[in-house]
Amino acid sequence: MLAIKSKYIFAFISLISFSCFANGLNNGTSDKSNIQCKIAKVNEAIHYTIELKNTGNTEANFSISIKKEDELACSNSLSVKEIILAPKSSSKVILSVVMSDRIPVGGQESSFVILENKTSQTTEELQFISVHSKPHPFLFVTDAIIEETKSKVENYDWAKGNLTNMLDKLDKFKFPKRKVVSLPRPTKVWSSLAYNTSDGEKAFQMCLAWKLTGNTFYRDKVIKFIKDVCDKEKGYLSIGAATTGVQVHEGNFFLFLAAACDVVYNESSFSEEDRENINATFRYYLELNRTHMSSLGIMNHQASANAGAIVVALFLQNMAEVKYLTEADGGMGDQIAKGVMADGWWFEGTANYCYLVTQRYTLVAQAFENYGLDLYHRRFPTKVKSKDFENAKEGYTGMKFDIWGPTGKSTRGVEDMVTPYVSMMDEDGFVVSSNDSNLKEPNEFYELAYREYGIEKLAWVINKSKRDSWVSLMYGVAELPVVKDPRSASDFVANVGLVALRSQKEAQDSKEQIQAYLKYGSHGGWHGHFDRTGLVALDRYGHKFFGTEMVWFGYGHKGYKESVQTSASHNMVVVDELQQEAVPSKQTLFFKGKMMQVSALETNARWRKIPTGNPDKFPPWDDVEIDADFKKVHQKRLSIVTDDYVVIADFMNAPKKHTYDWLLHPIGLQSIEGAKKTGPILETVSVLKDSPYKYFKQGQWYEARKGAKVQFIDNGVHLDVHSLWPKKAKLLVANYPNGGKIRGIRNNPERKTYGVRVHQKQAQFLHVLEPYKGKSQIVKIVTNSPNELTVYLLDGREQKITISNLVTESLQVNITESKNGKVIRSEKAN
Repeated sequence: MLAIKSKYIFAFISLISFSCFANGLNNGTSDKSNIQCKIAKVNEAIHYTIELKNTGNTEANFSISIKKEDELACSNSLSVKEIILAPKSSSKVILSVVMSDRIPVGGQESSFVILENKTSQTTEELQFISVHSKPHPFLFVTDAIIEETKSKVENYDWAKGNLTNMLDKLDKFKFPKRKVVSLPRPTKVWSSLAYNTSDGEKAFQMCLAWKLTGNTFYRDKVIKFIKDVCDKEKGYLSIGAATTGVQVHEGNFFLFLAAACDVVYNESSFSEEDRENINATFRYYLELNRTHMSSLGIMNHQASANAGAIVVALFLQNMAEVKYLTEADGGMGDQIAKGVMADGWWFEGTANYCYLVTQRYTLVAQAFENYGLDLYHRRFPTKVKSKDFENAKEGYTGMKFDIWGPTGKSTRGVEDMVTPYVSMMDEDGFVVSSNDSNLKEPNEFYELAYREYGIEKLAWVINKSKRDSWVSLMYGVAELPVVKDPRSASDFVANVGLVALRSQKEAQDSKEQIQAYLKYGSHGGWHGHFDRTGLVALDRYGHKFFGTEMVWFGYGHKGYKESVQTSASHNMVVVDELQQEAVPSKQTLFFKGKMMQVSALETNARWRKIPTGNPDKFPPWDDVEIDADFKKVHQKRLSIVTDDYVVIADFMNAPKKHTYDWLLHPIGLQSIEGAKKTGPILETVSVLKDSPYKYFKQGQWYEARKGAKVQFIDNGVHLDVHSLWPKKAKLLVANYPNGGKIRGIRNNPERKTYGVRVHQKQAQFLHVLEPYKGKSQIVKIVTNSPNELTVYLLDGREQKITISNLVTESLQVNITESKNGKVIRSEKAN
């Protein structure tokens, strides 16, 4: 038996046992593919060392040859072509490759060495990739891009202001002192260096500051930081963790650390030992990254780590590793092919992580382009995503990891990822919050995408941004066209399952539009919420009434899964104080007209108890199965947006009686009309450990007999909630869950929970929500059934809305507007 020995890897194959070892600058190997890769300039020689070892008990005769040697541009030679190995003996073979001037800069050529065991008549093949080295920098900037940016700064005020602001921030910035810390993360405790994930990007920005201003202060500061991180005794090599975060943060840190090293690598302040420390640090990061890669690990964590690793491998010009990180299980191709849905959204369905993954891979695409590769236009064959995650089975704590909805095209690519969010933006370019996300302002990846693809609606997004990132500075188009609002109409996105209903009053400013967003799509795994049919957002006048992170406890807190993600924390109908099962749901009606915008969503799901926190477990949750006797509840929500108000009609149907709670969570309770208090104030609405209602504090129950009207005011914007059906019901007002610090929409102590409760097998709810400033436009609303209402408006108009067949598949909605007894206009949706 023959073995080929390597310093880094051992790969055992059935016919011949072997691994590979080659010394040299920037060398790296892939332990999954037995491919070595090294770089050289023209006429420089690369030497690959192969150690052969006969592990058998008999003599073995071997022939070594170069496959199709006469077709290679580079000169290839072997130190020996025939060898006889005694039992238990070894010998070395050297493959020498001289780089040819016929190989373009950044180009590569593969040499294949054939090992033939003449004794056993078996063969094996080894691949060696020789790369014509490309001079630094070539990752996130090139010399040409730097000169282009200098011209922009000189000629455009926005670019000059961008650079000035960046320099001001960098002048005040200090890198953390290098030290080892042991800190509790969301679920575990481990030791690492004390750097922040953003420190790598700060280092890269300082490199840009040096290149754009000539001020060596920035360069020297970065070089010291790099030396500290890459010190072989006390740096990353000593502990294998750079940041106090997790995998996603390590990926971001190394992505930009590589970009910074790319700019300053040839500076005389670095010794050859310093450069080898840099290379060794990056090789070690790549080695550790491989242990995290899994075909079941499709998620923002692994995608971010993968992006960082690819940029690191490209810095080393290790094209074998770049290929591996692109094509292996859990690699970039796997992430994009499985994680990007047909509608272009990342499967986690949260703008936070959709943007994170898109930003990482657009940066990788730009690095590829700068090097001479093309990821911007590469297509990966679409793959079906598993229902399981690497550390959790389908259904654990209720989570679902697969993708629902249309399958779309047979390929996926970066271009799919940069365009789909526009339809779910508000008038300022912020993407609606869904799942674990707040509102997301325009991301810098739009600059890269518009520069590459020239898609007009991306220019609209950029015009809404501050253009204050280094990406804008270096890659932003100097002059942007004026583009008409591409997202003012109602729309929906099928896989993530978001619907935007936007009022269409003529000559109305976009901020005066009523915008209602609803949810019905893919769950999103770890970051998914249990809110199918829910009203995730309501906007008007730039005011945000709701979001999906109205309460926030943090990922490590028990309140994260006990409250944040639960159905009860969302604007929807909740069954028996339980959590909705996440199952494929559908939109059965979508209509965009002039008078009304309509969507009907439905799901047919069981309901379960919430998981409860247990810090002694990993993951830290006690979970329970859904009750085997629980029969599915059919849940349907019809939403109608007009110029002045929103109508929400809900239908619930089950084989037996349930407690149905229609819940809404606005800020600034002012008054309740038509309801009478019953019972004392409750410290918590529920005392049960496994009920999300334990997070509703200071609860007061009321009784209504003829419907009710509840008024809210938040920062001068009113929201009147008209509970029209059922006429007779229990009402609840309580303090909404609060996780502590106020940040944006999170944890406002003035937010309330308003609920309407009935106990029935089949139930219908009918509500009208009016968001307005100044004076209400609604004089009164008359309704005698859950399927019909007449709204009397301040200017004398009357609008009659009739809902037909809400409980069946043949749903139809009619609206008729009249004034002084004369019909003015009407519309029908079916």
